[in-house]
Formats: sequence, C-alpha cells, structure tokens
Amino acid sequence: MARSWPFAGRAAQLTEIRSAVRGVVVVGPPGVGKSRLVAQAVHEAEGVAWVRATAAAAELPLGAFAALLPSTPPAGNPLGWAADAVRAPVLVVDDAHLLDAASAALVHHLVTRGRTKVIATLRTETPAPDAVQALWKDDLLPRMELGPLTAQESAAILERALGGGVERSAVTRLWQASRGNALYLRELVLSGVLAEVGGVWRWRGPLAITPSLRDTIAGRIGDLTPDEREVLEFLAYGEPLGADLLSALAASAAVERLEDRQLVTVDVEGRRLQVRLAHPLYGEVIRRGCGTLRARKLLRRLADTVTETGLRRREDVLRVAVWRLDSGAAADPALLLAACDRARMVRDLDLAERLARAAAAAGGGLPAAMALGTVLFYADRYTESEEVFAAAWKLEMDDNSRTNCGVSRAFNLFWGLGQVERAMALIEESERSVTLLHARQGARGTRASLEAFTGDLDRATATLRSAMTMSPFTEPRNVRAFGTTEATLLAVKGSAAESLRVVARTEAVLDSVPHALPSLRAALLEAATQAALHLGDLDEAERYADQGRGLDGEFGAWARAVVEFGAHKARVLRLRGRVADALAACREAAVRLPPRGVWAGLCLGELAQAHALLGEVAAAEEALARAEAIGLPIGPPVVVPVEHARLWTLAARGDVAGAVAAALDLAERALPVQVPFLLHDVVRLGRPSLVAARITGEGPLVALFARHAAATTGAELDAVSLEFERLGLILYAAEAAAHAARCHRDKGMTRTARAAQTRAWALSRRCQGARTPALLDLDVPDLTPRQREVALLAAQGLTNREIAERLVVSIRTVANTLYAVYEKTGVSDRTALTDLLG
Repeated sequence: MARSWPFAGRAAQLTEIRSAVRGVVVVGPPGVGKSRLVAQAVHEAEGVAWVRATAAAAELPLGAFAALLPSTPPAGNPLGWAADAVRAPVLVVDDAHLLDAASAALVHHLVTRGRTKVIATLRTETPAPDAVQALWKDDLLPRMELGPLTAQESAAILERALGGGVERSAVTRLWQASRGNALYLRELVLSGVLAEVGGVWRWRGPLAITPSLRDTIAGRIGDLTPDEREVLEFLAYGEPLGADLLSALAASAAVERLEDRQLVTVDVEGRRLQVRLAHPLYGEVIRRGCGTLRARKLLRRLADTVTETGLRRREDVLRVAVWRLDSGAAADPALLLAACDRARMVRDLDLAERLARAAAAAGGGLPAAMALGTVLFYADRYTESEEVFAAAWKLEMDDNSRTNCGVSRAFNLFWGLGQVERAMALIEESERSVTLLHARQGARGTRASLEAFTGDLDRATATLRSAMTMSPFTEPRNVRAFGTTEATLLAVKGSAAESLRVVARTEAVLDSVPHALPSLRAALLEAATQAALHLGDLDEAERYADQGRGLDGEFGAWARAVVEFGAHKARVLRLRGRVADALAACREAAVRLPPRGVWAGLCLGELAQAHALLGEVAAAEEALARAEAIGLPIGPPVVVPVEHARLWTLAARGDVAGAVAAALDLAERALPVQVPFLLHDVVRLGRPSLVAARITGEGPLVALFARHAAATTGAELDAVSLEFERLGLILYAAEAAAHAARCHRDKGMTRTARAAQTRAWALSRRCQGARTPALLDLDVPDLTPRQREVALLAAQGLTNREIAERLVVSIRTVANTLYAVYEKTGVSDRTALTDLLG
C-alpha cells in the first residue's frame, strides 16, 4: 500500500481552482476531500500560506491567523495591519466556517483588495460567518460544490493506493459503503477489509471500521435522545423502512428531528416515502452500540410489523426471514425457502446457504435439500452439492421433483465435477423414471445442451429435435430452456445471425419471468456473445459480455459469471488490440477460479494468450500449466482456448512453424464457430496459402478473414487493414498493414511500403505492447523532435504560415520539414498525416 493516500480524479475541479484569478470557495460535506483537493491544486504554486480554522482558535479575534501575524498588534486599524502582514500571493483558508468574526472579515478584506488569491473550504449546510458567505453571495469568488467521489474515481484511488488491480465487486462494495467519501474510503481500506490474491485485491469481509473512523462517525451522529436512538436502531437493522412503517415502530417527531440534523434521509419511491440512514456506515456504529438482547427485540418488532403489512414487496420475504433468524424466533420452513430463493437470485450465496440450512433444520424436507444443493453448486462447492443431491435422489418424489432433482444433480456432475458419463446417465435415468411428458421432454432437452458442450453437435441437434417433437411446448420452463439450447447450437455451428434471432426471442420469454433465472440467462448470453464475435460485432459482443459479468449480483458471489464472462470480455478487448486490458480482465477473473473447474480452460487460456501476445512467454506457460492442473477438459469451449493460447506461446517463443502446425491441427478439432479464427491465425503467422481456400462461413468478419488469406497485392492488404480497423479489430489491422508493407517492398514500391509500415506502426501503438510475429520488425518512423513538432501542428490543421509564426521559423523551413516528414512516414498530405498521428 502507498505510504500516503494518493490523489486521483477531480481533473475539472483542479483546473477550475488553478485557473481562478481571485480564488474560489470549495464547499462539501465532511470527508469528501475538500482539503486534499485544494492541497493538490496549490502543490506546485509558490508562496502559499495556509490558515486552518478550529473551534478553539475561534475564541480569539484573528486566532486562526496567529501564525501569519506579528506578535504585537498596532494601536490603529487592526484589519489593515493584518492584511498588510499577509504577504503570501496565495492564501488557503481551511474550514472557513469555523473562523471568528475578525478572521472572516480579514478574509473578505483580502479578497476585495485583490492582491491575494484566496481559496477557502467549508462544510455544506454548516453556518458560516456573514463575511464568508458574502464571498459568493456578492460574486466576489465562485462557489464550487464538491460532491462525493464517483465509482471510477474511487477505483483509481484504490489501485494507486494498493499498487495493483482491485476486483470490480470490491470497488463497488467500498464505494457503496463509503458513499464516495474519501476519508471513509481510506479508513475502510486501512481496516484490512481487502486481501491480495493473485495480484488482485479482493473483498474478504465482513465490513470492518477502524477505531478512528468509528470515533469520527460517532462524533458526526452526536448526542441522541432515547427516541432518536430507537429510530436509528430500527434503521440500522432494517433500512430502508417506509415512513408509515417507521411511524408505527418509533416516534414520528424523532424521525423529523433526525431528518433536520441530516442523520436520516427521506426519499420518494413511487407512492412511498422511504427512510434511510444518511450514510450506511452510521448503521455499523449504531449496531455496535446495541447489546444482544436489545438487538433481538428490535429484530422481532421489525419482523412482526412488516409481516402484519402482508409482505407486499418482493424483498420483504428475505428481510423478514433474516430478522426472524437473527432474533432467535421459531423458523418457518416455507418462509426460509422463499427467502433462500430470493437470496440466490440476487447472488448473496452465503445468505442463501444459511437460509437453506435453516430450512432443512426446521423440517423443510426435499425442497430444503434441493435448495441447499443448488446453492452449493452455485458456490462452486461441487462435492458437497453432490452429497446433498445424492441423498435427496433416494427420497420419494413426484415426476416434476424427480426431473428437477435429476437435472440439477446432472448439472453439478457435468459443470462442477466434469463427470460427463455419470451426468448423461443420470439424465437418461431421469427421463426413464418419470411418466409426465413435459418432464421427460425437459430431461431430454437438458441432455441436448450437455451434448452440445462436449462438441457432439450432430447428436445434440438430433436430441433437441426429438425433444421438441415429443409434444407442443406447454411447460414455460421447457420453452425457455429449449430456446437457450437452440441459440447455443446455432452459435457454435457458426449460424450467428439465426442464433441472435433466437436469443432475442428467448430473452423476451425470460424477461417475462418474475425471477431473472440467472443460469439460463448466462447460457443465453454465452451464445449471444459467441454469435456477435463471429459476426465481428465487437460492440454487441462486449455488451453481452458485460451483461453476463453483471449476473454475479451486487455481492459478486457467483464465480461462474465472473470467470466465464470475464474471459469473454478479455477476448473482446484482445481483438480490439487492448491486450494489456485483456490481461487485467483475465487476472481479475482468474482469482475467482475454484480448485478444479470447467471454466478454468476458458479463463486461463485467454490469460495465457494475452501474456503470449505481449511476449511474456514464462507467464503464458505458467498460465497454461495452471489450466492443465485445475481445468476439466470436457468440451471444445474450454479445451480450444488453452490450445489456442499454446500455439501463440509457441509463436512468442519464435517457433512460428510449430504455431502454424498447431493452428491447423486445432482447426480440425474445434467447433465451427472457432475454426475461422484459428485458420486466420495461420494467415496472421504469415502462411496464408495454407488456408486461403478453407476459410468459409457467414458474416462480414469471416469474409474479411478470407480476403486477408487470398490477398496477393499490397493494395489488397491495405484495404483489408482498413476494414479491420473499421470493425475495431486494431491488432488484426496492424498485422495486415505490416503484411501490406512487406508486399509493397517485395514489389520494389518503396514509398507505399513505407506508408503501410508507418500505418502498421501507428496501429500497433494502440495495441498496448502486443508483439506478434507480424509486428516484430516494425520500424518507428525516425522523426526528429522538430519534425515531430511540425507534423503534430500540421495534423491539427495549421497552415505553414501559422506553424512558422508559432515556432518562430521561416515558412520555407516549415515546408522543408514537412517534406522530410512525408518522406519518412510515407504519407503525402495533411489528411493522411492526421490519420497517422491520430
């Protein structure tokens, strides 16, 4: 961790303070970072004097300025004497709301006199002396309202402070807990709530606060009457609470007083008024002040009161169940199971497990066992999940329950433990053991989805077709599941456009379900991402990947979503040429891998390939070794990414021939959706003649791959490069431009070769250090500092005369310099130069 807490963001505010001629008043809540912002703004300024106002100094006239004034005041005008004594060109007045009247008048006098730039900070909604208020009311100084840090600013600060990447869910939790308050954010990090795993900082909870932060918050809360404390206690355990509900629990007058003191907020949500604590960390302090017996009493009252309202809101079931558990009240299995389902849907898997176990202990029977087994599966605890499902399988159950249990257990065996044959056998047993047609139909459709993942597409297609013809779709679950399986099969077969049409149709069905069904949605988004990539639509592919990554929920507990879609996001970034960003995305995903798992191959394959493209051979081989050790190679979706990375590791090691042979071999074993990319790799590695006749398929990207393979002239390769760039595939565009340069050079076309090579160089600069064989021998255009300066000005649209005037040289000198630039870069006019230099 950095020794001093770093500064990040606030660029616009920094500029405003630095550019203010007379000064500025910075206003914001406590801890938002006012003083740090001002300190950063004046860091490099000369002659800065600081005045830090305090309540103690306010007892004395000019007390805050004591350090800047001579020890003996004059007999005459004390204000003029004090103003003359403050000779600093810049004066910073921190916490100006605490100034005594004389000090405030001095600040006002310094501003009106205009010799000193005054920068003052004060708290929002805190009374300030009249002379300070006059600074902005009389338009003497602008008033800057400083809000909390954004999530992005918080992330930047955390990465600089910790010296490494911070998991997205951890950033979200810290930002929500701190509400963007810079002081609170720092103290939360110092509490040790984060831990470094694999180079990524992760939340290790539960939330903790340091003693200094606790004291700070307690001071902000201040003294409370008994009825005010009761209101805060109910909110600490139950927020948000409806205003009417809270009035039934505590005194309304106390709520009003707390709102006036800005300790609670009241927001309009639809037709309801919702009351919350003004800051989530207030709840931590309030709860720490409650004893066990009082806390249980509060929880029971909350549960009873909300239950009396009829549990009208979806989250009421979850809240009431948790309150009853925590209060030690008798458990209702039905309530606990409904709450468990809700907790699983929002991906709070720790809470879902706790509720499922409580339901089982309360006599929940088969439904409780099914809930527990499912939660353990989502939590990557596959062996425990199998134990629960195996015990449940022996119980008496109806056809629907038998199918649900069989499918859930098969999913765990297949996706969790990699036991393909056992999973398939269990699905077949499930189908044989039931008589209801829709139950048998559901089991058979599930088998099709598993067969598709193993790469047996013909069998999967036949199985799905037979399931769909067993009977009309009457069971909504089968409609959703079959649509997802159909979209997946179409995607992996390379029928991308048709797959996306099925995705859209199935999404509409999923959206009609009260619960979002994250597992089915994940499978559907997986198909959509694959299809969009096959079509070369990187924007859509990234959108689908981001949606999938968001399925882990607010608490970031569902590792599959993080790993699977983190890898897909990394692939999109890699294709965009953002190789270092792809590496960072994979690292964050990789820390969530279980000790053994199916998705390790997809994630670690992308990680290894990013390392290989950056020339980091040892790191790539380490990732490949880890993939071999912990991956479950049950199908091409997770096998091919590893082998794909292996061939690029060979190339990074210098064995291009071995990489080409590996790509050709892998293309024979890959899914149809994977084949065009593998064959195009052969083109990228410089052997287009080996695959020119083999790259086929639908969509503009596959057609462009074929054009790249078939191109025989520099002009054709130039056109291919431009089209790759238009699609956003910057790495491919750079490589095609490098191929064009070699082709031009072989034909003796020196100038066009230089232009293509310069373009390849410019594109490669956007690829964050990628070092593929096509890019290794690129020469950086050898521009002198003066040539670069003239080139940049010309690219901005300045005429030769304007450049000459700015650089104080002759127009002839500018013209000669530009001619040399054109010769070195291979371009011939300002428009081309602008494109080259971006």
